[in-house]
Amino acid sequence: MISLQSSLIVVVALAILAWLAVSCHVVLVERRRRGANHLLGHALTTLGAHGVTHLPLDARLEQVRPLVAQASRELIMRAAADRDVTDATFDVLIAVIRERWGLEGLVGDASEHRSSRDKWRRTAALRILSRCGHPHVFLLLARAADDPDTDVATSAFSILGRSSDPRAMDILFDALRSQRHPASRVAIHIERSPILIADRLRTLLDELDPVLRLWGATLLAQYPEPAVECDLARLTDDTDPRVRKAAIQSLGRIGDELAADCAIKLLTDTFPFVRAHAARALGELGRTDLAEDVATLLGDVDWWVRRAAKESLETMGADVWPVLMRCLSHSDRFVRNGAAEVFQNVGVLDSLIVMEAASDNPGQNKIVMLRQIAEAGGVRFTDSLVERAGPIVGPRIRHLLAAIGLEHVGAA
Repeated sequence: MISLQSSLIVVVALAILAWLAVSCHVVLVERRRRGANHLLGHALTTLGAHGVTHLPLDARLEQVRPLVAQASRELIMRAAADRDVTDATFDVLIAVIRERWGLEGLVGDASEHRSSRDKWRRTAALRILSRCGHPHVFLLLARAADDPDTDVATSAFSILGRSSDPRAMDILFDALRSQRHPASRVAIHIERSPILIADRLRTLLDELDPVLRLWGATLLAQYPEPAVECDLARLTDDTDPRVRKAAIQSLGRIGDELAADCAIKLLTDTFPFVRAHAARALGELGRTDLAEDVATLLGDVDWWVRRAAKESLETMGADVWPVLMRCLSHSDRFVRNGAAEVFQNVGVLDSLIVMEAASDNPGQNKIVMLRQIAEAGGVRFTDSLVERAGPIVGPRIRHLLAAIGLEHVGAA
């Protein structure tokens, strides 16, 4: 029994000693890490100081070499991969990496990964090698862009999207066509490219895959050129409704007469989202002369299309009020209510009713107009007029509304 107790005591003592040893090691490692972080921070501050940034590279490196001597390779990589680091500081950090470990290690890190730690090293190495213009970086980026790991591929897309080298677009377009990753994930980085790529994008419009035609049409919205408008107009007859939607959406941003003709045609498309974008395109094009065509969609069977028609008319502004007035007597309740909302949202109604409420002798024609608009908008519509007017003008508006037969607003 005594020997068993002694053994247990020894085991417990050894466990405590092991725990203490591990704890001390963790504390020492953390203390070193914090010390290295502090020194690296001091080094970065020194490099950014006035009078240091313009020194020759060798002189800047000499100033910070003692400060970064204890910093790990990972810590230096983390600093060098930071996009906010200035070029002058980055040059020094790269010189430190070259001097202490060489760039071949970065090439190895950027080539593959097996764990989450390796993945971080890979994406950081890709950013560093890209920034320093390593001769093999595009081969490494192409491999990363084709990697099944979403994080690695997205990091490669981001780097390529910022590059002004045509090879970057080659890789991004290959990734878009392969669709190993969602096309939208690739397209957003193509859109951010500083390179003019209208001709490349136009080649997508003839692809068999509708997803590629869709993204070609979407991304061409950055290029307001007559040839582009003609190509996009052709796609408004595409067999895929998603492509028709993308084409008219871009035409609304960069088109002219041809774009308006295409939008009018698509107002009767069989797919609601195509009709909605056609209506919005006419609003963006400022075609107030076609407001009547857009107003027909105020009574569309699809709620989203009705909303798009209202937003389009609001974009056209107060000039569409004659069209809206005709809509107020329409047999369809949705058309009447939609026209009343547009009147309200473009500010015509508020201005009119405030002026009439301030007058001792409101004009009969304007009273008739107010009655039509208010009746089309409904009870909550007239109540909101009073609320928006505020505590001073509100009572006068309430009185005017009651005087023209809209007694439901009541008295304060």
